[in-house]
Amino acid sequence: MRRWMAMSYLLAGCLMLLTGCWDSKEVQSINFITAIGIDYEDNQYIAYAQLIDFSSIAKQEGPTSRETSDIWIGRGKGTTLSMAINDLYETSQQQTLWTHVKAIVLSKNALDGHLEDIFNTLLHSGQLRYTPWIYATDQKIPEVLSPSALLNQSAQTIELFEPMRLYKQHSGYEPIRLHQLLDGLREPASVVLLPSITNKNQTWYNGDETPSLIKMDGFYVISNGKNQGRVAGADADGTRYVNYERVHQYPLYVYGNGGKTPDLTLMLHHPKTSIKARKKGDGVTFDLVTSVKSSIIEDHGAPRSLRAMEQEAEKQIEAQIRDTFEKTKSRKIDSFGLAEHLYRHNLSLWKQEVSQRADPLERFKLGKVEVHVDILNASTYKYSK
Repeated sequence: MRRWMAMSYLLAGCLMLLTGCWDSKEVQSINFITAIGIDYEDNQYIAYAQLIDFSSIAKQEGPTSRETSDIWIGRGKGTTLSMAINDLYETSQQQTLWTHVKAIVLSKNALDGHLEDIFNTLLHSGQLRYTPWIYATDQKIPEVLSPSALLNQSAQTIELFEPMRLYKQHSGYEPIRLHQLLDGLREPASVVLLPSITNKNQTWYNGDETPSLIKMDGFYVISNGKNQGRVAGADADGTRYVNYERVHQYPLYVYGNGGKTPDLTLMLHHPKTSIKARKKGDGVTFDLVTSVKSSIIEDHGAPRSLRAMEQEAEKQIEAQIRDTFEKTKSRKIDSFGLAEHLYRHNLSLWKQEVSQRADPLERFKLGKVEVHVDILNASTYKYSK
């Protein structure tokens, strides 16, 4: 009798352990959203969801040809974002999870007055983490959620999902994560540089084809939860020295005598800028001191000392900083984060000059811009200071 009871308990215990597997599902039985896009049009939210065929990726042991059908884009609409997301579920065929989202893309329309509503909805689900990379775009969102990859690599390795690998090699526009944007939205004076992306490719070819490839092409300046505008190209150059958290390396082309070919090319590393604000006249004047390390990549100019090269670079950087300031100020864009600097370092001046004014930038001026370039590596050439 005791032996029979012991065997019964053992059998029951084994069955209890087995029940934990009855409800499990294989990866191909669940829709894992890898990227989401949010648009706002005609008073309706449009939610886009990107699905990547993980089963085909798992079978790959190396780069193989990847068909477009490996990426699916879902589209849901609703007068609220939750309605748009629920619209996606109706034809998703199986359970859909948001726990694997690695990138969020917002349209320009979504930036204009809808950020708080968007993130209140997305984060209330409890599935979305605070670590996805976040971008904005002025293109149609399905276009940037359906990119190609070089050499038929997995779609999970493109810049949209792993931007830091390329940024460390070429620090053009600094990528940020969702929590960095949220931190900025919660502060009354914070400035967040939200990178913009495009899939327009005019660089890489595959035979006669130019596949769509993701690249960052500028940034939107977000302050007080509002979009001040987009800055790109040469207009953004000065911001890289003043308001990026970290610049790993970026080329500086120094043009002498107004020529079209640079006399000197430097690789810049880790610029740092200190800012001092002072009340002057009817506004605020900001003095900037920028220091940057560099190495020589090319030198096509006349023989001169290393110090002369540093001075040429210093003038070029100062010109870029002043040019960016004037161009963004004229558009009421504070890409340098000067209002935030006042809020954090001179609150009384911020209350006087910023908090009660519709356009505080019109009373901002640049004073002294002092740049110090230190060339650490002159390659195989020898120069004297």
